[in-house]
Amino acid sequence: MESELVVESSASLVYTTTFAIFAVALVAEGLAPARETAGNIAWRWANNFSLGLVSWYTSAVASTLFLVWLAGWTEVHQVGLLDKLGAGPVLGFLALLTLTQFLSYWVHRVFHAWRWLWPLHAIHHSDTDMDASTTYRHHPLEPLISMPLAAPAVLALGVSPEAALAYRLFDIGIQVFSHSNISLPAPLERVLRYLVLTPDFHRVHHCAEARYTNSNYGSLVPWFDYLFGTARHRGAGEQRSMALGLEYLREPGDSRIDRLLLAPVKVFRLAAPRRTDAAPLVEGRPLA
Repeated sequence: MESELVVESSASLVYTTTFAIFAVALVAEGLAPARETAGNIAWRWANNFSLGLVSWYTSAVASTLFLVWLAGWTEVHQVGLLDKLGAGPVLGFLALLTLTQFLSYWVHRVFHAWRWLWPLHAIHHSDTDMDASTTYRHHPLEPLISMPLAAPAVLALGVSPEAALAYRLFDIGIQVFSHSNISLPAPLERVLRYLVLTPDFHRVHHCAEARYTNSNYGSLVPWFDYLFGTARHRGAGEQRSMALGLEYLREPGDSRIDRLLLAPVKVFRLAAPRRTDAAPLVEGRPLA
């Protein structure tokens, strides 16, 4: 596939992938929910999607177009390690996934630890229920900080446009999947939780107790949580009963779009960041 064609088709593939995976998630949530939804679904969805309009375009559409274009530029100018080695798109995809997830893991920990970043990220964690719509509950300023992570990886590796596009579509799909209110069959979940971020694995990260929030930092894959000792698991019974969200911003009115946009100021005044040095003290059972 020519680089120009990959770039031109990127936006339509992002739209198609987003709506397709969300539709599948909705059906799965209806058939096999992991938890009962306590709040007003229509209210949550209206505010989550309203908040996500800007951040989704930045994090999904604009970043995909830019990364695919950047990969095409490295291909033309023969920049990057994999270009020198003549590696194909499959190896390029795996290398890009590994490097970006390593960077993302540590940046995610910084978002939890640094007083100036936590108030932005706290908006995502403030959802007291969790389903596919939570994927889009990000303050518009957050992706402006986190999304540029993949650019230096593309430059350093010199991946093909096809590999960059595959990575971005994988990112979009796993983000929706991992936030979905889905209960996977136990044997399948036990295998998948070592490969990609499963709903059970990521739901622990959204637990209202800070000791669990400070674990399971992976955004697409759990590999670096296992490597650095921050992977934690809670059983199905605990998953159904544990409180989600934060100890603040729990009232229904706190999820109103205008309040969510201004909430970082409130969080900055109210809360200390959820320090990453708390992670080793987590009492949850390490994943076996």
